[in-house]
Amino acid sequence: AFVRMDARKKRHKSSEMSDPSSSAPDMDMATESSEAALAMASGLQAGAERAKQLLEREDYANAALEASGALQVLPSLADLAVVQGRALLQPLLDTVMTEDNAAPSRIQFKEAYEAFRLAAVMDPYNAEALMELERLSKLLELLPDDSMQAQTVVEVQEVGETDACGHNHSHAHARAPDTEWTADVIVIGGGAAGIGTAFSLTAIFGLDPSRVLVLERGEAVGTSFRSWPEEMRFISPSFNQQGWTKSFDLNSIAHGTSPAYTLHAQHPSGTQYADYINEIAEAAKLNVQLRTEVLSVAPIDGGGFNVRVRAAGEEVTKRSRYVVWAAGEFQYPRESPDAFAGAGLCTHNSRVRSWKEMPGDEYVLIGGYESGVDAAVNLAKAGKQATVLASTATWNVQTVDPSSELAPYTADRLREVTAEGFSPSPKLLAPLRVQRVERAPEGGFNVVAAWKAADNPLPLPDGLRKPFVTRAESTARWLAEQEGGDAAPFASLGTITPPGAEGSEVVVHTAQPPVLCTGFEGSVASVARNLFAFADEADEAKGCLCGAAMLTDDDESTAVPGVFLVGPSVSHGDLSFCFVYKFRQRFGIVADKICRGLGRDTAAAVAECRKTNMYLDDLSCCVGSCGTC
Repeated sequence: AFVRMDARKKRHKSSEMSDPSSSAPDMDMATESSEAALAMASGLQAGAERAKQLLEREDYANAALEASGALQVLPSLADLAVVQGRALLQPLLDTVMTEDNAAPSRIQFKEAYEAFRLAAVMDPYNAEALMELERLSKLLELLPDDSMQAQTVVEVQEVGETDACGHNHSHAHARAPDTEWTADVIVIGGGAAGIGTAFSLTAIFGLDPSRVLVLERGEAVGTSFRSWPEEMRFISPSFNQQGWTKSFDLNSIAHGTSPAYTLHAQHPSGTQYADYINEIAEAAKLNVQLRTEVLSVAPIDGGGFNVRVRAAGEEVTKRSRYVVWAAGEFQYPRESPDAFAGAGLCTHNSRVRSWKEMPGDEYVLIGGYESGVDAAVNLAKAGKQATVLASTATWNVQTVDPSSELAPYTADRLREVTAEGFSPSPKLLAPLRVQRVERAPEGGFNVVAAWKAADNPLPLPDGLRKPFVTRAESTARWLAEQEGGDAAPFASLGTITPPGAEGSEVVVHTAQPPVLCTGFEGSVASVARNLFAFADEADEAKGCLCGAAMLTDDDESTAVPGVFLVGPSVSHGDLSFCFVYKFRQRFGIVADKICRGLGRDTAAAVAECRKTNMYLDDLSCCVGSCGTC
């Protein structure tokens, strides 16, 4: 299609030039362009001579300044190279469109190709040069093969060490022509991390969007968020404070954007947030391929990856130099039937579309962190009785790391449904370890759990936080209920923490299948184990850090170089990047490493990321700084 369009443009220009009245201005313009080019060349040569003289006089500072000034013309020279390439290309395109002539061979396009390549070398950010190279490469695939194939290998020079004589020993790597690669980078997953990283690679670090391919297996960008239960909301608040502070919206994936502004929502729903992500993808013209399932990722000898995918019922292989794994966690719940006896009888909370639409009027929830408490709150507000069996009384945990305690938003909602007068108020049982789930003879299910050693971590006694229930109060309520006494004085607590002996069992009956609120195994551990090494699950790391993927300082796989991890599964030591405002600060780290690997100068992009708090490379700042007030 682009060949036909350019041919029509050329014929139109030719008809204009056949008019003598229009030829004189064109000749004058050509003369002026030639004179300007000569003046530019003369100025560049003079600047080079001055820089050499200063260098010989060992005036290094001024020599560097003079050379830097002379090099400012490189973008203009790149523009001239693009003009030259187009001038050489156009007659060949006319030949392609002329039926009487034989189709030209690839070798005839060599000069035009070299002109565009030179422009890209002089100015890697020249979008026109990159576009011409890409479309010319596509045309060459359609033409008869000849020695042009051997001529289209581009050398990427990496900066090497300079010896005492001033010689630079660069390491040259032969890079296959773009026709052999589907993209420079394939991003697997079109959620917050995938779209955020693709945006960083293109809008900030300057890669052409056509060279960064985002693969999403769902029907739309943000499929995982669109699968959230209807009542689920972001626990981190959105607020558009950009411009007044150095920080910006906690849930933004790109500086200069705000879900609070776009959606006018402080705690967006999953569907709302997916719409925000999609808005960024469309505005940035990102290259997103939907309904594409990644089947395998295999390294290629010599560098790069074969990414096997299934799309539209067909399996094809895409090739890229780098792979960014951003497939997330929500679609990979922790629901193994081997977790405990009878686990297969349960339903994972990620399978719930709406809590108010769930059948029955009571549920047992296994797990008491964010997802478990969120389920309990939403069931209570829907008029359903919820009983939470938790290994730790998370509602009474106080830590300086927001990743390891209930979010204030979650705690506020829990207080609402456990307040005096609210009914039905959730029952919170901890610390318990579920042993098995059995079908009850009378129908329904029995959940059998064993008491753990009491480890309820209550807030500091001198702090302003008030526990949901003290051990003395919960014991009194438990005894009152067991003895058939009046438990009314404790009705406002909405909480039961029985004082069972360690190892003793408690049985909770429910008419409905118990709900697993046990978190997510995540895509990395589920389907990408061949691409990463993992921390020993017996290590001291707890929760989401246990068995985490091992990464370099650039979030690159330690097992398969060239594969990067972004999103909530990223962790370093005991630091978890499970919130958007945490993992977004690593997008620039990954983009920087990839773009340097592609031979690009990233200094300006890194500076921009640092300025906008989107380049977190000093993890020493990621420590608890609260707890004293």
